[in-house]
Amino acid sequence: MRVAALLIMFAVFSGLALAAGKGRFQGSIILEWVDDSPFIATMLLLDEFSFQQANEKLWVVPAQTTLDGRFAPPLFKQLMGHPFEGGFRKAAVVYEFVAKDMTQPWPEAQRMFYEASVVEGVLPIEAKVMFMLMNAGGPRWAERGSSDCFNSCHTGDSELSWRPLVDDEQVIALVSWVRESDPSLDEIERRVDETLLHRGPHIFAYVR
Repeated sequence: MRVAALLIMFAVFSGLALAAGKGRFQGSIILEWVDDSPFIATMLLLDEFSFQQANEKLWVVPAQTTLDGRFAPPLFKQLMGHPFEGGFRKAAVVYEFVAKDMTQPWPEAQRMFYEASVVEGVLPIEAKVMFMLMNAGGPRWAERGSSDCFNSCHTGDSELSWRPLVDDEQVIALVSWVRESDPSLDEIERRVDETLLHRGPHIFAYVR
């Protein structure tokens, strides 16, 4: 009876957390080292793991997903640490799978990463810095079959993913701006867009 009561209380509090505007993780991260790469630390997620946003959108990472942290741009790792060594491991696991799966829009995935980081315990202002760094230099992708580019030059099982071209010094300046101004995510996206040297995905698409 006591166990049942605790489970009911957990369900009630989880529902209240979502209603109050806070998402939640579901499951546990159980990883196994993969030894097939001497240069990149690769891990295998043994059990399904997920994050449910406050808007109730569910992001599920299947069991047997391979993770290596390569989704994070070099400047992100330099300033914030490796994704699986900091205080945002859970958010990193979910975001990396989404970035590899490429079935959800990348802007939504980046905002999910911000929300998941805050839920995991990262200070909101630092989560905004991580969001900015990912928006500036992290992976972007087109959902397969969703663009004219796919119809004209990407067919079959091909993938269309890229990273914007940025000036690291300008991005570092944005880190100070975020911490000093505490802008909204919309404001961060606009400011980042103004500093990009090349949005991608193709060189002829846009040159600043």
